[in-house]
This record gives sequence, C-alpha cells and structure tokens, in this order.
Amino acid sequence: MHLLAADWVRFGPRRDLRLVVALVPVILALMFVMEFNTLTTPPQADFFFDPPDPVAEADLRAQMLAEWRDRLVVELPAFAFPASLVKVSGNIGPLALLAIYLSIALVAAEFEWGTVRTLHLTSSRGRTLAVRTGVVVGMVAVATALGLLLAAIIPFLLSVEGRPLQDYAEPVPGLLSEVGVRILAVLPFVSIPLLIAVLTRSMSLAFLLTVLFFVADLALTGSAQFWQASPVPWVPAVTVTGSISRLLLGSEDQFLASLAPQSVSLVALLAWSVLPVVAAIARFRRIDINE
Repeated sequence: MHLLAADWVRFGPRRDLRLVVALVPVILALMFVMEFNTLTTPPQADFFFDPPDPVAEADLRAQMLAEWRDRLVVELPAFAFPASLVKVSGNIGPLALLAIYLSIALVAAEFEWGTVRTLHLTSSRGRTLAVRTGVVVGMVAVATALGLLLAAIIPFLLSVEGRPLQDYAEPVPGLLSEVGVRILAVLPFVSIPLLIAVLTRSMSLAFLLTVLFFVADLALTGSAQFWQASPVPWVPAVTVTGSISRLLLGSEDQFLASLAPQSVSLVALLAWSVLPVVAAIARFRRIDINE
C-alpha cells in the first residue's frame, strides 16, 4: 500500500496520463458511432441505363434498399445494449496502444531520468515493479470501464429511421465471458512492453522493439500455411495475435480453429500476459541500476 500510495503521489497529478486515459474511451465511443453510422447510412448509387429506363432504375434502387434493411435487421442487434459492450470491448486497438504507452513510459522513463536509483535502492525491487505493473493495469482498466460505460449509454441515444436502436436489442449468451476475454486480450500489451522496457532501459528503444515484436508476431501468425507443413502446425494459434484472433473470432476463423482448440489459445494468452511480467521482475531484481 505504501508503494501504491507513492506511485499515486508521483503519477496522480500528471495531466498527460489523465489525458490519455480519458481520451481512449472517447475514441472507443467515436469508433462505435462511426461504425453505426456507416451501417445505417442508406446505400447511394447512380445508375446509367442506355437508353434511360426509369422503371429499371427504381426497381434496382428498391432492391438495394431491401437488401440494406435485411442487413440492418441482422447486424443492428450487435450495437444495441447489452451487445454494445461486446462490440466496444472488441475494439482493442486503442486500449492496446494505451497499454504499450503506459508500460514503457512508467518503467523505461525511470532509467532515463535516473530516478530509478533513488526509488528502488531502499525498497524491494520485485514488489515495486509488481506494483508499477498493477498501476498500469489499473489505468487501462479505468479506460476500459469508461469505454464500457459509454457503450451502455450511447445505444439508448441512437435510432434508425425513427425507430430506437434498443428495439433491436437481443440477449447475449455468456456476456461476461465475452467481455472478459476481450479485456484479457489487452494484457499482453502490458506485459511484453514492460519486459522490453526493463531489458532496454530506454523509452525510444523500447517503443521500437515493441513495435518490431508485434510486427514479427503478426507475420508469424500470417505464415500459418508455412507452419501447416511443419511438425508444429499449431504455432500460429499460440502467438499473441493468433491467440487473440482465435478467441475473439471463435468458430468464425475456421483455419485457426483447425490448428488448435480454443482452450489452447486461452492458455497461450494467459502465458503471454503473466510470464513476461515474471521475467521482467526477475531481471529487474538482478540488474545494476547504477549503470
């Protein structure tokens, strides 16, 4: 509790941290509304018949509108509450960027500023880094909670052709588990940058290596056809991006589903969330912080 209170004294007044934590839920809400507007905007198309045929044009437009309305009936329930919680929590991009920024900024910066010497010489290094990890997770959790709060409110303010969006609401089986898996998918973006920050002791280098790591991870997931002919064809299903895709898409991603069961990807995601933090704490306890 003393270490947590110390971090609150150090980081609580920082406006940049408050700004990014408050900005991410707004971005999530805007993404939700923009996707809703894209879906609910009637199709616009200009037809050119030679010779002109107003009857055929009217029939084609009517067919397009009918198909658009059929698609609305199918897709609008995902925007109504409570399905809106799943929709917003599934947009993990802004939350992942926030997690990467906070993990590196609150750990690697200590080495660049030299404050690591005074902060960690008189306290347990492992406990201090564990608390710092908790602070980062807490900030991401606050941003996520605010995003979910907006996701619960916004659907009641939207309508489609004069009909309230909530008229399309449907129950969501396993709502808590669906949202929980999407929140869990953000944790590797905390743990991996944290480990890289401890190893590099540099913000710029940590950002660069973190980007390279996730690019390589994405490339590894995308090279599933290569791994299919290897003795370990399940590798793309246990990478960070592969695990997230497998869990978020479920049975929709038939190829990843054929590589490994969903439980394997869940265990892999948990490992990516925990093991890098353990490695970072182990390394941080042994490095010479006076270098």
